[in-house]
Amino acid sequence: MSDRPQVLLDTSVWVDALRGRTAAVVEAVGDLLREDRVVRCDVVGAELRVGLRDRERSKVLDLFNAVPNVPVDSADWESAGDLGASMRERGVTLPLTDLLVAQVCLRHEFELFSLDAHFQHIEGLKLRRG
Repeated sequence: MSDRPQVLLDTSVWVDALRGRTAAVVEAVGDLLREDRVVRCDVVGAELRVGLRDRERSKVLDLFNAVPNVPVDSADWESAGDLGASMRERGVTLPLTDLLVAQVCLRHEFELFSLDAHFQHIEGLKLRRG
C-alpha cells in the first residue's frame, strides 16, 4: 500500500472507468490502481452487481474483488443513519447506500472518488471528482 491516502471508488466511477466513458476517469482509476491506493466496500459491490451486464460480470467482479475490501460494521450503519438524519434537517436527502459509502470513508479517512455531486454536501468528506 502507498503512503498516500487510500481512495474508495464509488459505483459511478467504477462504471464510468470500466465502460471507458470518460478518458480522465479511466486514466485516474488506472493510476490509482497502479499506485495500489484503491479500496472497496461491499455496498459498492452490491450496487455494481445490480447493474452489471452478463457479458461483463466476471471481468468486472474479478477486478473489483482484487482490490482490498473494507468491511462495513454496525457502527457504520448507525453513523450513516445519523448522518442522513442531520443532512435531512438541512434539506439534503441522500440514498442510504451513499451514506454508508461516505461513512466508511469518513471513519477510515479515505478519499472518495465519485461522479455524484450530492457527496459534496457531506462535511469532512475528502472528495475527488471526475
